Amino acid sequence: MSEPNKNVYLFSVDLEDVRLLVENGQQYEERVPLMTEKYLAFLDKHNCKATFFVVGDVAKAYPTLIKKIVDKGHEIACHSNKHIPLDKYTVSSFRADITENLKVLRDAGAGRICGFRAPTYSMTEKTVWVYKELADLGFVYSSSVLPAKNPLYGWPEFGGEPKLMNENIWELPISLYKSKVISFPFAGGVYMRVLPFFVIKKMLKKDWKNDLPVVGYIHPYDIDEGQEHFMHPGINNSKLYNNLMFMNRKSLLNKFDKIVESGANITTYIDYLESTLVNSQ
Repeated sequence: MSEPNKNVYLFSVDLEDVRLLVENGQQYEERVPLMTEKYLAFLDKHNCKATFFVVGDVAKAYPTLIKKIVDKGHEIACHSNKHIPLDKYTVSSFRADITENLKVLRDAGAGRICGFRAPTYSMTEKTVWVYKELADLGFVYSSSVLPAKNPLYGWPEFGGEPKLMNENIWELPISLYKSKVISFPFAGGVYMRVLPFFVIKKMLKKDWKNDLPVVGYIHPYDIDEGQEHFMHPGINNSKLYNNLMFMNRKSLLNKFDKIVESGANITTYIDYLESTLVNSQ
């Protein structure tokens, strides 16, 4: 392992079942438990702990899986109860959704829950009211901002560094590859699958040199070579983008192995927060 708090890579799994977001999706094969076991095996191999942002529907369907994640020492965090973007909520409906998410996770054995991730990285300047609700519900951090222009949600003015919002909630934005013409998350999902590893490594080293954590995200389907082909939600029925959703799934775990070999210190969000950010204040 690398020196603590250096070369931090906040590997995280958005534990959601994409079938539940597709019309008649439960006709397709169940895949979440098998893919989660693969992530757990990768983390065991490298003796690392990570954060799992869990949708309530998944915790309800697989409580023993949540308990296994907890028993292995990983962090459980909230990813909403029904995977609805923030701008679709009222204050009261958001509070009801997250309260149910917390209940389901705790019923499955999650214990302490400190973190939240908005579905589709939908935290923007229009939904900052959410930070007060999160604080009232006992959260201490969020990782919900994509700090760039994006076809769905983005907050380019936010910047790339963690910030304390409303004086009581840390926001850890997704790490970006930036050029003069384009910015996108290099450490997560389809982007990470499509990018050549030398680009990923270059961006890792750049952020680490600036003492920034690399904040990433992945889903069960990102490594699922056996998933049946269907149109993924949230991509406006684009055949081109849907093809990208299935590209290079076989390569992703190998890229994670190379990231560890590059000196990454994989840790949970709450451990990074308490050991580094809180001490910096």
